[in-house]
Amino acid sequence: MKKSLIAMAALSVMALSVSAAEKAIPDEELGLRKTSLFEEKVAPPKAQYTKAAPGTAKRFERSYVNAPPLIPHSVEGLLPITRKNNQCLGCHMPDVAKSVGATPIPPSHFTDFRPKTTLDKKGEVVKEGKVIKNTTDIVTVAHKMKKLNPARFNCSQCHVPQANVKPLVENTFKPVFTDPALKSKSNLIDVIDEGVK
Repeated sequence: MKKSLIAMAALSVMALSVSAAEKAIPDEELGLRKTSLFEEKVAPPKAQYTKAAPGTAKRFERSYVNAPPLIPHSVEGLLPITRKNNQCLGCHMPDVAKSVGATPIPPSHFTDFRPKTTLDKKGEVVKEGKVIKNTTDIVTVAHKMKKLNPARFNCSQCHVPQANVKPLVENTFKPVFTDPALKSKSNLIDVIDEGVK
């Protein structure tokens, strides 16, 4: 009886394998780009970015509330951004932005949200002189800074230029802006702890 069950199971597996082989999907049909998955000679689609100079391009509406805004102008000559060379700051620092018509860097970029903790000699987490047993209990506190938070120096990590390309997958997402002003500005610093407190 045991041998017959094993034989039946083996036949079932073989039947499934044959059935799957008959219905096999060619690897050119598996991906979004409809090309071989081995990608020996695959080039990315040509992307055409705007050539508009900073200050002359039409701004994009944000994709959703507090989304990082897209860069509407050419970034030629502005990248790569390094700690010592960030040309974005020349126009987007809040004290300059209004006078040149640029989007100002929001207050959230001048805030440190990391808790001020250290490790003692025993390897325990210490906050404000007290050992914290459960680090998930550390509440995020906003520490305002006079300068741009060094963790935010790489603008192109979140902000990207928009290319004129056909999307591989249709985007049906529709943002809801309860405040129309949020289509072009951020209020993240005001709502960062919404739902937490």
